[in-house]
Amino acid sequence: MSEFTAGALPGFQPAQESEESQVTWNGRHGQSLIATKKILLDAATVDAGNTPTTTLRGGNVLAIGDDGNAHVYDPDASDGTQIAVGILEHAQNMLQDGVAADRFTQMLVHGLAKEGELLGLDARARQQLASRFVFDRSLGQQAGELMHPRGVARKSANYSVVAADNGLLIVATAAVNFTLPTKENGLAFRFVQTADANLVITGSGDIVHKGNAAANTVTFSTANEKIGSQVLVECMYIAANTLKWIVTNLGGTTASVA
Repeated sequence: MSEFTAGALPGFQPAQESEESQVTWNGRHGQSLIATKKILLDAATVDAGNTPTTTLRGGNVLAIGDDGNAHVYDPDASDGTQIAVGILEHAQNMLQDGVAADRFTQMLVHGLAKEGELLGLDARARQQLASRFVFDRSLGQQAGELMHPRGVARKSANYSVVAADNGLLIVATAAVNFTLPTKENGLAFRFVQTADANLVITGSGDIVHKGNAAANTVTFSTANEKIGSQVLVECMYIAANTLKWIVTNLGGTTASVA
């Protein structure tokens, strides 16, 4: 067994057990089509959803902290670990002789990934990894760049937005009230009104816009300004454990907040 699967630092170390992982899927003729990078998992890294927490399950999304070491991705952090960079392929025991220690291993940085086997993969991490990974459940659903949406949808009646709409430009062709979905870090939508009709964005006291950090609605209903009303709506952490919808007025038309 190599040090990359055992997690040991270079040199003679106590024997370690490993387990098979199925976080990747294969291309034609069984090609794995994956690339890996050597990393040092920080000794303090834990898998909060596992028992024991000192064993990291294969499939954990990883990030590199300001200390240069690898950690489990934490979207609520601000020390670099909020930026997903790879995936732990195999389970890793962080204990050495019963004591947590840095572990030398590899992470997946490119390839075909089984989305259902990944841990901690939220919409933001999916965006951060999308240029290097193809997820089997999200083909064609990765969000595009903010001003270059992955697709366009048209709505002429009130519509409850769903997470699968992530990355879309949604065009209103009549008066429409768009109700935002359950908050998830990284969800982003763009809405534009093309008719001389009201455009309403509805949350649940979790919208940030125009002097209000706990708004329920943002409404574009000013006469002669309805056409061209356009907003970008993004879900992100604005403080520890606090997700909000950030609404940015792109159309320059007048909005009212309630």
